[in-house]
Amino acid sequence: MVEKGILGCFILCLSLTSVCAVRGTLKSIDDLKDIQFGHTFPRHGLMLLHWLANNIYIDNNGNMRLNFNPTSGDNGFHFYGNRPPSLPILHPESGSYYSLGNMKRNGSRALPYYVTRRFYNSWGPENNRDRVILRVREDGSNQFIADEVYVTQHYQQNENRGSGYDPANTNRVNVSLLRQIQSLPTIDQNDIPRIYNVEINHNSLQELEKIWRHTPGLALLLAIVLYFTRPKTLFIKEQALRLTSLPQSGMEDKDNALIKLGVKTTDRGKARIIWSGIPKRLLDQGVMVMLYKSNNSDSKSVLDRSSVGGKASGSYNTSVPLNPGLQVRLHKEVKSWWNYLGCGSTIGEEIWRGSEFHDANREIPVDINGHDASLQLFVKDGKACARLYVKKSFTAWKKTFNNSWVGFYSSEGTLDYNTWQWAVKFSEESHSDWADIPGYDVYVYKSSMTMSPGVQVRFMMEKSGGEKARTPPWERLVQW
Repeated sequence: MVEKGILGCFILCLSLTSVCAVRGTLKSIDDLKDIQFGHTFPRHGLMLLHWLANNIYIDNNGNMRLNFNPTSGDNGFHFYGNRPPSLPILHPESGSYYSLGNMKRNGSRALPYYVTRRFYNSWGPENNRDRVILRVREDGSNQFIADEVYVTQHYQQNENRGSGYDPANTNRVNVSLLRQIQSLPTIDQNDIPRIYNVEINHNSLQELEKIWRHTPGLALLLAIVLYFTRPKTLFIKEQALRLTSLPQSGMEDKDNALIKLGVKTTDRGKARIIWSGIPKRLLDQGVMVMLYKSNNSDSKSVLDRSSVGGKASGSYNTSVPLNPGLQVRLHKEVKSWWNYLGCGSTIGEEIWRGSEFHDANREIPVDINGHDASLQLFVKDGKACARLYVKKSFTAWKKTFNNSWVGFYSSEGTLDYNTWQWAVKFSEESHSDWADIPGYDVYVYKSSMTMSPGVQVRFMMEKSGGEKARTPPWERLVQW
């Protein structure tokens, strides 16, 4: 009996230790002002939380149903384990923890630009420190549900404490907070003082809303959280522009925040540079758009470039095959005597970066109806490619899919495929983020079909028909 009592106390203490690792529970937007999460440039935590709130459905019982599949790496989610030191220990039947926010993962390219922008336009560890963690389980209908949500952060690098999350800065997020974020776009500005007990300079708030105009509610969230100093004395002034400031200058010109840079697909599988929102002061100085292989490429590895020709908006077709990760940057155009010899412009100071190329959320896998597998459309070297995700528990997939095939179509409206391949002849992928997904085996096929707007892949159970999945068509425009 004594031994059992000691064992019981040990288990209880262990349980209490794991629970106490979480600092507290955030129940409202007001609570966000008291923690470090996402507060200082260039941290992106508040953007992550805003994105999550607007990509879940909260039912009447408080269940958070997800519009994505974190187990297959959607939006950069990755498996975090069931025994993390900063969170309560989980039993397998209770679900698993998945982490969101690592901007270096391939899947994070599918996140909207407002989430990733700070990462691309700043340097150092602070731009990739914040994380949102979900405790995820599946219901009986292959629907993913988050039972709990946490916000946390990595230790600072100079603390030499590894890559774990800091328990002292880990907080549980109550469903009520997520509901408040969801409701922000519906709030009339005249009601803000009554609801949030703050006064806001409406002209300044409108300036912020110009920057975040494609993201309803984000400007108000940032204003309330970051400048909630004391009741009814909150005025967003010039310092509010620090929400998007660049480290080089310490203060970003608000016009820079309106610059949009991206990549779209030509009809020949090449990268097309697109830009908009370049302010007149930069056009007068002379600027150029430049294409890089990825966010990690330096100025010596430019793939293609073009002067914007004094145009605030425009496009330029390159000869570079379309690949994931391509990035457009805006540079000053340096004029010198060299230009008059017909040798082009010299590369000047970098001004702004777009996101690494992805095709909106068209790279998100779609479920193969009735089976524990999913299908993904992507591009490599300008060619349309497909990827199969097969759950490891689906051990008989090759037998089940023995007569199944994946067809590549030029548009959603056509019934005639351009090319196809047997599902069982896809090659196993073993050296990428996509392959590093616990619980799944990943297989890929690179077709001979040139990627172009409208391309789609479909999964067929038999050679003559029986469609079980189709991806959305390849987008024509990049998602800003």
